[in-house]
Amino acid sequence: MSIQRLQAHWGFTRMPFGRSLAPSMLHRHDAHAEAVARIAWCIDQHALGVITGEVGAGKTVAVRAATAALDTSRHLAIYLPNPSVGVRGMLHHIVTALGQVPSFYTATLTPQAADALATEHAERGRTPVVILDEAHLLDNAQMEAVRMLTNHNMDSGAPFAALLIGQPTLRQRLRLRKKPPTTSRTTSRSPDAPTPCSAPTRSH
Repeated sequence: MSIQRLQAHWGFTRMPFGRSLAPSMLHRHDAHAEAVARIAWCIDQHALGVITGEVGAGKTVAVRAATAALDTSRHLAIYLPNPSVGVRGMLHHIVTALGQVPSFYTATLTPQAADALATEHAERGRTPVVILDEAHLLDNAQMEAVRMLTNHNMDSGAPFAALLIGQPTLRQRLRLRKKPPTTSRTTSRSPDAPTPCSAPTRSH
């Protein structure tokens, strides 16, 4: 049976359960609601949060639901989907998203990104939310760059929130002694997002 005949048989105007569903159309089972609440708390506290889970567990969907509920006049989401761009590409994306022209030299690009994040919060009254997807693929230099961005006002706080989204190996990497500074700055770590199970299915 073709997709068109299937849709006509059930009276669908489009195929259900697609990836393009609006956050308001998502099924709010307990695990999803907890993840969204933790993410919202991290954003509110200008914290560094880690969301891990297996492929297809709903990590990015939970982040999308949390950011969709934000007041756009007070928050600016900066989404980086591809870690393979390296440190310079990551900082370039942040600076560009904040409306500035990135510096040519990496040595000046790092403080420029930090200043741009602080300016967005202090002068425009908006909290940048930096979302790093596939964060388990970040290299050591990128991890260190994220940590350095959180250095603000003698380490008394950060003008932005950061969310690291990745597979369970990200959590394992952060636990290694090789990453103590990044781990110490992580305010909230979500429990590994659960794979589909009978309880959410029954509630649906």
